[in-house]
Amino acid sequence: MARKWPNCTVVADEIYDRMDFTGHKVSIASRSIDVPVITLNGVAKVYYAPGWRIGYMALHDPSNRLDSVRDGIERLLRSRLCASTPAQHGYLAGLTGGKEWMHEYNAKVLARRDLCIQRINAIEGIEVEAPGGAFYMFARLTHPKWMNNDKDFVLNLLHAEHVLLVHGSGFSKEYGIGHVRIVYLGDLEILDEAFVRIERFLTS
Repeated sequence: MARKWPNCTVVADEIYDRMDFTGHKVSIASRSIDVPVITLNGVAKVYYAPGWRIGYMALHDPSNRLDSVRDGIERLLRSRLCASTPAQHGYLAGLTGGKEWMHEYNAKVLARRDLCIQRINAIEGIEVEAPGGAFYMFARLTHPKWMNNDKDFVLNLLHAEHVLLVHGSGFSKEYGIGHVRIVYLGDLEILDEAFVRIERFLTS
Protein backbone atom coordinates (compact mmCIF):
# COMPACT_ATOMS: atom_id res chain seq x y z
CA MET A 1 0.00 0.00 0.00
CA ALA A 2 2.74 2.44 0.97
CA ARG A 3 4.57 1.70 -2.30
CA LYS A 4 1.42 2.37 -4.33
CA TRP A 5 0.71 5.64 -2.51
CA PRO A 6 4.12 6.92 -1.39
CA ASN A 7 2.71 10.07 0.23
CA CYS A 8 0.39 8.20 2.58
CA THR A 9 0.76 7.74 6.32
CA VAL A 10 0.16 4.27 7.71
CA VAL A 11 -1.94 4.08 10.88
CA ALA A 12 -1.32 0.70 12.54
CA ASP A 13 -3.73 -0.52 15.22
CA GLU A 14 -1.57 -2.89 17.29
CA ILE A 15 -3.82 -3.11 20.34
CA TYR A 16 -3.54 -6.94 20.30
CA ASP A 17 0.22 -7.06 19.77
CA ARG A 18 0.90 -9.29 22.79
CA MET A 19 -1.96 -11.66 21.99
CA ASP A 20 -0.31 -13.33 19.01
CA PHE A 21 -0.64 -17.12 18.72
CA THR A 22 1.50 -17.50 15.59
CA GLY A 23 4.88 -16.36 16.86
CA HIS A 24 5.25 -14.14 13.78
CA LYS A 25 4.05 -10.78 15.06
CA VAL A 26 5.83 -7.83 13.47
CA SER A 27 5.28 -4.17 14.23
CA ILE A 28 4.52 -2.28 11.02
CA ALA A 29 6.83 0.60 11.92
CA SER A 30 9.81 -1.76 12.14
CA ARG A 31 9.40 -2.52 8.41
CA SER A 32 9.18 1.08 7.27
CA ILE A 33 12.24 2.80 5.86
CA ASP A 34 10.78 6.15 4.85
CA VAL A 35 6.98 5.89 5.15
CA PRO A 36 5.52 7.51 8.28
CA VAL A 37 3.75 5.09 10.62
CA ILE A 38 1.49 6.00 13.55
CA THR A 39 1.18 3.00 15.88
CA LEU A 40 -1.80 2.84 18.23
CA ASN A 41 -1.95 0.75 21.40
CA GLY A 42 -3.39 0.78 24.90
CA VAL A 43 -4.44 -1.20 27.96
CA ALA A 44 -7.96 -2.37 27.09
CA LYS A 45 -7.12 -5.64 25.32
CA VAL A 46 -3.67 -6.98 26.19
CA TYR A 47 -3.81 -5.79 29.81
CA TYR A 48 -7.49 -6.76 30.13
CA ALA A 49 -8.41 -3.32 31.42
CA PRO A 50 -11.37 -2.10 29.34
CA GLY A 51 -12.78 1.17 30.56
CA TRP A 52 -9.47 2.54 31.83
CA ARG A 53 -9.37 4.91 28.85
CA ILE A 54 -5.60 4.71 28.44
CA GLY A 55 -4.04 4.49 25.02
CA TYR A 56 -1.01 5.81 23.26
CA MET A 57 0.38 6.48 19.83
CA ALA A 58 3.97 6.18 18.68
CA LEU A 59 5.12 8.16 15.66
CA HIS A 60 7.70 6.68 13.30
CA ASP A 61 8.60 9.58 11.03
CA PRO A 62 11.99 9.04 9.34
CA SER A 63 11.26 11.63 6.62
CA ASN A 64 9.89 14.32 8.96
CA ARG A 65 6.52 14.45 7.22
CA LEU A 66 4.43 14.50 10.37
CA ASP A 67 5.52 17.79 11.91
CA SER A 68 2.05 19.32 11.64
CA VAL A 69 0.46 16.11 12.98
CA ARG A 70 2.87 16.10 15.92
CA ASP A 71 2.03 19.76 16.60
CA GLY A 72 -1.71 18.98 16.56
CA ILE A 73 -1.22 16.08 18.95
CA GLU A 74 0.76 18.24 21.34
CA ARG A 75 -2.03 20.84 21.30
CA LEU A 76 -4.55 18.14 22.24
CA LEU A 77 -2.28 16.96 25.04
CA ARG A 78 -2.52 20.38 26.66
CA SER A 79 -6.22 19.87 27.31
CA ARG A 80 -7.40 18.80 30.77
CA LEU A 81 -9.03 15.61 29.57
CA CYS A 82 -6.95 12.60 30.63
CA ALA A 83 -7.12 9.19 32.27
CA SER A 84 -7.32 9.05 36.04
CA THR A 85 -4.11 9.14 38.06
CA PRO A 86 -4.59 5.64 39.58
CA ALA A 87 -5.14 4.19 36.10
CA GLN A 88 -1.97 5.85 34.80
CA HIS A 89 0.08 4.46 37.70
CA GLY A 90 -1.47 1.05 37.11
CA TYR A 91 -0.51 1.09 33.43
CA LEU A 92 3.03 2.17 34.30
CA ALA A 93 3.29 -0.85 36.61
CA GLY A 94 2.04 -3.06 33.79
CA LEU A 95 4.59 -1.69 31.33
CA THR A 96 7.56 -1.93 33.65
CA GLY A 97 6.67 -5.05 35.64
CA GLY A 98 7.06 -8.72 34.82
CA LYS A 99 5.06 -10.29 32.02
CA GLU A 100 4.79 -13.84 33.38
CA TRP A 101 1.08 -13.40 34.10
CA MET A 102 0.53 -12.38 30.49
CA HIS A 103 2.05 -15.60 29.12
CA GLU A 104 -0.06 -17.64 31.53
CA TYR A 105 -3.27 -15.88 30.61
CA ASN A 106 -2.57 -16.04 26.88
CA ALA A 107 -2.17 -19.81 27.25
CA LYS A 108 -5.65 -19.93 28.79
CA VAL A 109 -7.08 -17.85 25.96
CA LEU A 110 -5.40 -20.13 23.41
CA ALA A 111 -6.95 -23.20 25.07
CA ARG A 112 -10.36 -21.54 24.82
CA ARG A 113 -9.79 -20.74 21.17
CA ASP A 114 -8.82 -24.34 20.46
CA LEU A 115 -11.93 -25.65 22.21
CA CYS A 116 -14.13 -23.37 20.08
CA ILE A 117 -12.47 -24.54 16.87
CA GLN A 118 -12.87 -28.17 17.90
CA ARG A 119 -16.55 -27.71 18.71
CA ILE A 120 -17.31 -25.70 15.56
CA ASN A 121 -15.61 -28.28 13.35
CA ALA A 122 -17.95 -30.91 14.77
CA ILE A 123 -21.15 -28.95 14.00
CA GLU A 124 -22.87 -29.06 10.62
CA GLY A 125 -23.84 -25.61 9.41
CA ILE A 126 -20.97 -23.51 10.74
CA GLU A 127 -17.23 -23.33 10.08
CA VAL A 128 -14.29 -21.16 11.05
CA GLU A 129 -10.65 -20.41 10.31
CA ALA A 130 -8.38 -20.43 13.35
CA PRO A 131 -7.65 -16.84 14.40
CA GLY A 132 -3.98 -16.05 14.87
CA GLY A 133 -4.50 -13.79 17.85
CA ALA A 134 -6.87 -11.69 19.96
CA PHE A 135 -9.99 -13.32 21.49
CA TYR A 136 -12.57 -13.24 18.72
CA MET A 137 -13.36 -15.54 15.83
CA PHE A 138 -15.46 -14.82 12.75
CA ALA A 139 -17.37 -18.01 11.98
CA ARG A 140 -19.14 -18.61 8.68
CA LEU A 141 -22.68 -19.93 8.60
CA THR A 142 -23.02 -22.69 5.99
CA HIS A 143 -26.53 -23.82 6.96
CA PRO A 144 -28.82 -23.08 3.96
CA LYS A 145 -31.38 -21.33 6.15
CA TRP A 146 -28.91 -18.95 7.76
CA MET A 147 -25.97 -18.53 5.37
CA ASN A 148 -27.40 -15.28 3.99
CA ASN A 149 -29.28 -14.20 7.09
CA ASP A 150 -26.86 -13.88 9.98
CA LYS A 151 -28.90 -11.24 11.82
CA ASP A 152 -31.98 -13.46 12.06
CA PHE A 153 -29.75 -16.37 13.06
CA VAL A 154 -28.35 -14.38 15.99
CA LEU A 155 -31.79 -13.21 17.12
CA ASN A 156 -33.39 -16.65 16.84
CA LEU A 157 -30.48 -18.33 18.61
CA LEU A 158 -30.74 -15.82 21.44
CA HIS A 159 -34.47 -16.40 21.90
CA ALA A 160 -34.29 -20.18 21.55
CA GLU A 161 -31.07 -21.02 23.39
CA HIS A 162 -30.05 -17.84 25.26
CA VAL A 163 -26.68 -17.70 23.51
CA LEU A 164 -25.64 -14.28 22.25
CA LEU A 165 -23.37 -13.90 19.22
CA VAL A 166 -22.77 -10.80 17.09
CA HIS A 167 -24.06 -10.76 13.51
CA GLY A 168 -21.29 -10.35 10.99
CA SER A 169 -23.25 -8.06 8.68
CA GLY A 170 -23.09 -5.47 11.46
CA PHE A 171 -19.37 -5.16 10.65
CA SER A 172 -19.66 -5.24 6.87
CA LYS A 173 -22.61 -5.71 4.53
CA GLU A 174 -20.23 -6.95 1.86
CA TYR A 175 -17.92 -9.30 3.76
CA GLY A 176 -19.71 -9.91 7.04
CA ILE A 177 -23.00 -11.30 5.81
CA GLY A 178 -23.41 -14.97 6.67
CA HIS A 179 -20.92 -14.73 9.53
CA VAL A 180 -21.06 -14.39 13.30
CA ARG A 181 -18.46 -13.09 15.71
CA ILE A 182 -17.74 -15.27 18.72
CA VAL A 183 -15.85 -14.03 21.78
CA TYR A 184 -13.95 -16.87 23.46
CA LEU A 185 -12.98 -15.32 26.78
CA GLY A 186 -15.52 -17.32 28.77
CA ASP A 187 -14.60 -20.29 30.94
CA LEU A 188 -14.19 -23.59 29.11
CA GLU A 189 -17.36 -25.00 30.69
CA ILE A 190 -19.42 -22.00 29.57
CA LEU A 191 -18.03 -22.13 26.05
CA ASP A 192 -18.70 -25.84 25.82
CA GLU A 193 -22.30 -25.38 26.94
CA ALA A 194 -22.74 -22.56 24.42
CA PHE A 195 -21.76 -24.90 21.60
CA VAL A 196 -24.09 -27.61 22.88
CA ARG A 197 -26.88 -25.07 22.46
CA ILE A 198 -25.66 -23.78 19.09
CA GLU A 199 -25.51 -27.34 17.75
CA ARG A 200 -28.98 -28.07 19.09
CA PHE A 201 -30.33 -24.95 17.40
CA LEU A 202 -28.68 -25.71 14.05
CA THR A 203 -29.91 -29.29 14.02
CA SER A 204 -33.46 -28.62 15.22
